[in-house]
Amino acid sequence: MLQQVEEEKAAPKMLESFDPSNGKKLGEVRISSAADVKTTVARARKAQVGWAAMGVDGRNRILDRLRGVLIDRALEIGRLVSSENGKPPSEPVGLTGPLCETIQLHTRLSKRFESGVKVSPTFFVGSKARVFYEPLGVAGFVLPWNFPFELGVKHMIPALAAGNAVVQKPSEANPLIGEMIADLFRDAGVPDGVVQMVHGYGETGAALIDEVDVLCFVGSPRTGRRVMERAARTLTPVVLELGGNDAAIVREDADLNFTAQGLVNGTCYNTGQVCNGVERIYVPPRLVEPLTKQIVAIVKKLRQGDPSGRGEYDLGPITWAPQLEIYEEHTADALQKGAELRHGGVVERKNGGLFWPPTVLTGMTHDMLMMQEETFGPFLPIMAVEGDEEAIRLANDSKYGLGASIWTRDEAAGEAMAKRIRAGSVMVNNAVQSGGCVTLPFGGEGESGVGRVQGEQAYYTYVATKSVMTCPKTVENLWMPYDARSETLAKGFTKIFSGRRVSERISGVVDVIRSWPRR
Repeated sequence: MLQQVEEEKAAPKMLESFDPSNGKKLGEVRISSAADVKTTVARARKAQVGWAAMGVDGRNRILDRLRGVLIDRALEIGRLVSSENGKPPSEPVGLTGPLCETIQLHTRLSKRFESGVKVSPTFFVGSKARVFYEPLGVAGFVLPWNFPFELGVKHMIPALAAGNAVVQKPSEANPLIGEMIADLFRDAGVPDGVVQMVHGYGETGAALIDEVDVLCFVGSPRTGRRVMERAARTLTPVVLELGGNDAAIVREDADLNFTAQGLVNGTCYNTGQVCNGVERIYVPPRLVEPLTKQIVAIVKKLRQGDPSGRGEYDLGPITWAPQLEIYEEHTADALQKGAELRHGGVVERKNGGLFWPPTVLTGMTHDMLMMQEETFGPFLPIMAVEGDEEAIRLANDSKYGLGASIWTRDEAAGEAMAKRIRAGSVMVNNAVQSGGCVTLPFGGEGESGVGRVQGEQAYYTYVATKSVMTCPKTVENLWMPYDARSETLAKGFTKIFSGRRVSERISGVVDVIRSWPRR
């Protein structure tokens, strides 16, 4: 009996999943202990050998099949993501497109790199120089609750295309989505052990960091620091995609109707739970009132929750209940410091869920929390600024540097301003959606992270770079022992390859001919 009690104490607990819109339990998964994580990664490491040996063509065939699986099961994906994460089904269904594009991007890239990349041998004339990209082994992923499906699939693709096995810890809020992701890869034909999930809280994530060869973390700057500190113990390379407080700059010439609609979309998409969503808006004084009125008119038409039960709504519930405290703190701080509430601002509790309405504020100042910290919700705080220069200065006055947007009829002026914004991504006349343009790198500066998790740059995160140089016998002419002609020979090669003028390069050729050893 005593042994049975001890075994029950030691047994991992279950992680329960709930629908954030009504609090109903959806299911449960087993929490992975540190020992479980170690076993899982060891299994992945063994499976990775076969996955790498399959070669680029073999891996690409399977990853290409995943595109078909995503398309065929899109509606099923939408239903599960909607129920466990709270977003309208149309959003995850729509995101299957960028996932398919991600697969094509990285399968093409892996094919291009299959035989290495030829580079110049410089002055080692007659030599061959190539760069090869080899898998690191097992890539780990600790991913967030706001886009559990899209990021859960997208971020693993470059690692798999490069020949790595992967182990992911989904957010504790979305374990069933994590299990579905693993099932989708199995459906595509990925061998056992190549794609695996572990579930749990911070302890599970820490154990994963200890075991893998490279780690991708998406989450808050506070947790990102802890991840980097933990990874430093084993010198495990990390890529961190962290928070943001993205600025939107509205120029004097902006189309107000278009801009208002774009700002609402950039703020309220995924109920504002988007790392690169619009978080602060800078507007010329004369445009504040007309723009605000248009924004309020638009948000009043948005449907929050799904009373019809048919998935026809625009904003879902607060997915992660602890966010409510931040919403209320930032709203109270703004109002206490003089902001005017024009719409929303108070949580709605219905059917067991928490719903925060689109919240529009004017009279914002830069000392308010909402202008300095990440709110991560459907907030449109509007601050009056005197011209482009002040807007750029304030946009850059942030510890974050993830994204920004500029709204103008003058595209050239908008693009010129974009170059002056300290951010990883800047959009002109749009917001948020650069995250769906999978050919663009995605990431930021400052507390917004380290590295890039999208585009070709993402591929390099999961590979070891190997240089291979093959030399002819004539290379011995550059070896020791040196003689009286060595200096002239070295200087001659320098002038040939780096000379400032044609005459200088010709002079270098003469030096090399005269001093070339005759053995």
